Amino acid sequence: MDRKALLKPLACLGIAVLLLMMVGACGNAASEANRSSGQQPSELTVTDLEAVPLAEGEKLKVVATTNIVGDVVSKVSGDLIDLITLMGPGVDPHSYVPTPAHIAAIHDAHLVFVNGAGLETNLEETLRSAGGDAVKVAVSEGLELRQMEDPSHGGHSEDDPHVWFDVQNVIHWVEIIRQALSTMDPEHAETYRANAAAYIRELEDLDAWVVAQVATIPEANRRLVTNHPAFGYFADRYGLEQLGAIYPVSPSSEPSAQEIAALEDAIRQYDVPAVFTESTVNPRLAQQVAQDTGVRLVTLYTGSLGEPGSGVESYLALIRFNVQAIADALR
Repeated sequence: MDRKALLKPLACLGIAVLLLMMVGACGNAASEANRSSGQQPSELTVTDLEAVPLAEGEKLKVVATTNIVGDVVSKVSGDLIDLITLMGPGVDPHSYVPTPAHIAAIHDAHLVFVNGAGLETNLEETLRSAGGDAVKVAVSEGLELRQMEDPSHGGHSEDDPHVWFDVQNVIHWVEIIRQALSTMDPEHAETYRANAAAYIRELEDLDAWVVAQVATIPEANRRLVTNHPAFGYFADRYGLEQLGAIYPVSPSSEPSAQEIAALEDAIRQYDVPAVFTESTVNPRLAQQVAQDTGVRLVTLYTGSLGEPGSGVESYLALIRFNVQAIADALR
């Protein structure tokens, strides 16, 4: 064979290899950029979603992290989706550990709804490593997030994830959920729209009711001392002050003796009538603070709905229960 004829295909092969290397390098650079920006490969904004091809009779497979998120999703979806909620009643989102069945559910899902804003930090590695084709949507996407200080890290601020205590934020959730479901399952878009509109009316009524209940509390008593600082959005929206918390950041971070002493001093100084603990957290420290200061101890529902039969099996019921308990204790 002619030497030139032999070199020509080799040159072409070299160019092809070079092009593949360049593409690979670009891909690696993009992946590295995603990692450095905190963006996960399967995490999309709601406007990036696309329709999922479903077989005849097949439902969209959806996972929700917390049972509060799951309840709101169910109000929009009705029975049109296969919904699995990872965290059952009484589970604290700050300390949740997924089971093998939950990891399998994430793998099989089309869509995973998370609260976002840092609530599911312990779940992030599972969401990354579960595999499958699920896309992740944060229902808190687009909300203006509060900042809360972490005294254990030199006052460093982090996003406050407890957005659901402002009912207006959950109305935002509903719109995110409706848009996600309608885009991925367009055949049922009109039903999702109608369900969302009906639920938003209920939420607007609930929001007005909360405003009316807080108005019955004397202004001097509108101070909250809670188990951990979960009520910032509630305080901002409805005109209360989150005076202090037994666990300054989360129930997984033990407070110091100095922090407890300072909190008890504040309770006495402002004549706070009650300390509020949580259904998902051991009340031992809250009981001690209430006993030391001679005030009432009142249990609220924060990161989880109640057990069946508790009367707090939905988001609407959770807000009504908490607000009534707060108003009764502070009046």
